[in-house]
Amino acid sequence: MIDEQNVPTGTNSKSDIVDNILEFLPTETAIEVSLPSKGKFYTNSTGKVSVKPMTFADEKALVAARKTSMDSLNLLLARCVEGIHVEDLLQIDKLFLVLKLREISYGAEYKAVVSCQECSFDNHMTFDLSKLPVTEAPDELTNPIEVDLPVIKKKATVRFPSVNDEKYISNVEIATEQIWRFVESIDGNSDKSVISAVIDKLPLKDMHTIINAMNPDFGLQTKIKYDCQSCNSVNVVDLPITADFFSVN
Repeated sequence: MIDEQNVPTGTNSKSDIVDNILEFLPTETAIEVSLPSKGKFYTNSTGKVSVKPMTFADEKALVAARKTSMDSLNLLLARCVEGIHVEDLLQIDKLFLVLKLREISYGAEYKAVVSCQECSFDNHMTFDLSKLPVTEAPDELTNPIEVDLPVIKKKATVRFPSVNDEKYISNVEIATEQIWRFVESIDGNSDKSVISAVIDKLPLKDMHTIINAMNPDFGLQTKIKYDCQSCNSVNVVDLPITADFFSVN
């Protein structure tokens, strides 16, 4: 424990001494970024948010959150992003902000080990996060989005998952039981008990139409293409985001 009595005193206060020691500390510079969704589906949003680099205090909070049931990424975004409520974020916007926060906090270079899908060789890769392409939402896109169910020949409206929905999509088994939550209507009927009963009987093609609608084709593109360093086979994988993603590597 620090003994406050041993802190030097005199004409300068403790605060002045600390400020003097940290006189060359770089100023935290937040950057403004445009969300892939353009903010189309948020109340009173300009489509832009402010993101500030992580501090040591933020990193300590991240480590502490990993020891609890708290979502560490949501905690980081709440601490470092201004201009949007984290719980309202669409999953597509959340992924974009997570990678942008990592980029401005630790640098754009990210190293990871990726196993070849053909020979299982561990490839040591270096990715440039700043070069991942971002596709903005089309102006005509709506949420919920209307889709045609080709087999039963009915229309359905489907909404995009947000941070608030993460408990329903935490793994494949849970997600397959909770798809009804993301369907706003089928053939004009919005009764959730009816929707749930219909979904249980939907043919596979119609079910995949709904699942695809939940994952619109815009946002940060995280598919990585590389040649295996061992067998030279071409691999296409999602950017590996491991437990040490928010660390210097």
